[in-house]
Amino acid sequence: MKLTLATTYMAMFTTGIFLSFLTICLISKNLLIRFGYKLLGLFVLFTFLRFLLPIEFSFTKDIALPSSISHIILVLRHRLFFAGRQSVSIWFIFKFIWVLGAILGIIAFVVSYIRDSYHIVLYGKEITNFIPYKELVPRICKEQNRNNNFRVIEIPNLDTPRIFGIIMPRILLPEHIELSEEQAYYILRHEMTHHFHHDLFLKSLVKLITIIYWWNPLCILFNHQTDIILEMHVDDSLIHTDTDIASAYMHCLMDYASGKIKKSSFSHTFTLGLLPKGNSDLKKRFYLMLNNQKRVDLPSSILISVLVLCIYLSSYLFILEGYNLPNQEKIEQPPSTQNIDTLHIISETPSYFIDNGDGSYDLYSGDMYLETMTTIDSYYSNTPIYTPESNPYKAEQSLD
Repeated sequence: MKLTLATTYMAMFTTGIFLSFLTICLISKNLLIRFGYKLLGLFVLFTFLRFLLPIEFSFTKDIALPSSISHIILVLRHRLFFAGRQSVSIWFIFKFIWVLGAILGIIAFVVSYIRDSYHIVLYGKEITNFIPYKELVPRICKEQNRNNNFRVIEIPNLDTPRIFGIIMPRILLPEHIELSEEQAYYILRHEMTHHFHHDLFLKSLVKLITIIYWWNPLCILFNHQTDIILEMHVDDSLIHTDTDIASAYMHCLMDYASGKIKKSSFSHTFTLGLLPKGNSDLKKRFYLMLNNQKRVDLPSSILISVLVLCIYLSSYLFILEGYNLPNQEKIEQPPSTQNIDTLHIISETPSYFIDNGDGSYDLYSGDMYLETMTTIDSYYSNTPIYTPESNPYKAEQSLD
């Protein structure tokens, strides 16, 4: 297994396909009803897995890119200078900044969690034993056959009710919130269902992945769409069997959303709320709930699921790789002897590698330096490797 420039842009290409389909389905009401949130959740899962494993396996087959694109890749991998014994290229600089940004992002993630925890301790007011929460929280736990380890806390300047804490869940409510008993029941049940589904844990995993890929603009879209799918899952859990519950629950959402939702001073990174993005996604959720009784297009869903799986697996079976050697062309061999797994190349001047002794290899064509590699791709399998001492072209070689 290895991480290279090719595996990185292959992961970006594949996740881009998945996120594009997710976006189209969330924009189109017809597609949203036709496929349902569960199929969209499958796209979220495969997007997460592809971000998690941007690597190349031993069985991966290389597919050569056109020379115009390969030239760009060659520029990115071309050695600019040496820093000690380390060959520095644009790709190396990018990896260094990538790792540094990911480390800083993870540190900020941990600091943000500690800050939010202290914010709750410093400014929160415990109302777990106040009416109606004292009666409603045990009632909901009993209905769902779950243990009651919830606390209810009022927080100043909170925009909407939220759940915080993967292990010790705390239901956060805006300060001085005025709710009827029915509204309080559905708000509490909504937040507690997030905990029962382990949604905060899933959201944290997605957030960590997007922190690692902080430079990819698609990560913002991925975070947002994951939140929508998690909210739709909770909505469906509350209303899927009882139309009376569905009507009361939607009225609760509308009544709360019709009020003035103020800007929150509390971080949303570690919480899931009743209206995570204000009212912007509420219409999509309502449309899905109103059409909850309509059957999902099962044949199309199965076909799309198989297609998603094929795209995901193909992104590991095949990888697009660049090559660019000067004055070279493919050898035309008889079909009986041609090896389709290897790209055979010929040049007026011989190509060869110099083993630098530190795990990297300099590629030369005659006396011309081309690039430095840490791994030798399959289409270079017939290219000889020399040490600096055994290099037969040493007299002609020029590092310039």
